[in-house]
Amino acid sequence: MTVPKRFGVLRFFATLLKVIAWIVLIGSVLGAVIAIVASNTLAGLLGGVEGTELLLAGSMAGGIAIGIAIVLYGLLNFFLLYVAGESISLQLAVEENTRLTAALLLRMHQEGQAADANVSPYGAGGGFVNEPYE
Repeated sequence: MTVPKRFGVLRFFATLLKVIAWIVLIGSVLGAVIAIVASNTLAGLLGGVEGTELLLAGSMAGGIAIGIAIVLYGLLNFFLLYVAGESISLQLAVEENTRLTAALLLRMHQEGQAADANVSPYGAGGGFVNEPYE
């Protein structure tokens, strides 16, 4: 037995949040790679200039540090967005399961009512139902 899907807009936003989370993760990894490559290029261009040791982004180590920071920030945002999407999906699944359980309980109750209407409370032998027929 299935129940109809409800709350289509919430399902859409849950999926959208998960897709955005993956885009953020891929973007942050690409941004980190670009930061590392750009800092390496900048360090190569400014290699002979005095005082470039003070520039964090002008060294390879600075580029790696900035790249790690970008990846960590992107990973945090990925988890937050993905968990928000999964939370909406979880709540929708609980709601759907609750409606299904209520429908099944109602069906069982109605079938029990119909079965009780066909059985005599005194049984077939003139006695009570739990007494053996003699």
